[in-house]
Amino acid sequence: MKPNRRQFIASSLLSAGALSLQVSAQDKTKSSAEAQTISLRGRVVCMTEELQKLYQVIADCDIRGHVYTLKTNDDKFYPFLPVDIAAAVWMDERYRQRDLQVTGRIFPQGQFIEVIRFQSWNNGKLHDLYYFCDVCQISSHKPGPCDCCQDPFQFRETPATEENAKHAE
Repeated sequence: MKPNRRQFIASSLLSAGALSLQVSAQDKTKSSAEAQTISLRGRVVCMTEELQKLYQVIADCDIRGHVYTLKTNDDKFYPFLPVDIAAAVWMDERYRQRDLQVTGRIFPQGQFIEVIRFQSWNNGKLHDLYYFCDVCQISSHKPGPCDCCQDPFQFRETPATEENAKHAE
């Protein structure tokens, strides 16, 4: 396994364990609250490294992995749940270098965001981010080999369709 994939899997297991403890500790009346779909604009940062700058937290990201988080323009942090759609954040540095528009679900019990869609802002215009296989004409939300022909997916950043741009606003 590549190191980025290991980091994604490790953080998935850690987050899943923490979430299951949180959910089991809540009473059933609180768990009936609804998740809210939101769109947030910001940049991907490692929360541990940000807290190191602010509060001298001892970051150990090279060994333990990064806690990738969306940092909005008003300096709020929204850690990504390590779900399949968010895998590109761990696997592809280009996501961590862009001004992003993230559409996702946020839950009443915390600030974690479950990603539904990643888009980028480029020259004041919204762009869709995805991977594409030119051979099979298949798109994917994360890098890797094409499920069909096993050729590597190519990263694409294309102007957002009018419909996707409306949903992000």
